[in-house]
Amino acid sequence: MQKIESESIKKARNDVAAIQSILPGLGHIYKGHYYQGVIWMILSPVVFYVGAVLFLATGGLSTLFPLIYWFLAIFNAYIAEDHRKHHIGIL
Repeated sequence: MQKIESESIKKARNDVAAIQSILPGLGHIYKGHYYQGVIWMILSPVVFYVGAVLFLATGGLSTLFPLIYWFLAIFNAYIAEDHRKHHIGIL
């Protein structure tokens, strides 16, 4: 029974990290990957700026670059190992 509860809590924490990664890096910080989260946050404006600058040069194809970056940030936060010691009742 305890194993089932821990798996559901683990999934809930992964879901919370993915939702928080709408702002890239926040989900990593939630899971205890502080340096990685700060790097994702610092790179976000750079990636979105480069995508905007190259928009006309690539015929709009560069808009995929920030979207792929955003998806990778969410996916990476979802699969990252949880390093924090959460209390039992807190997701």
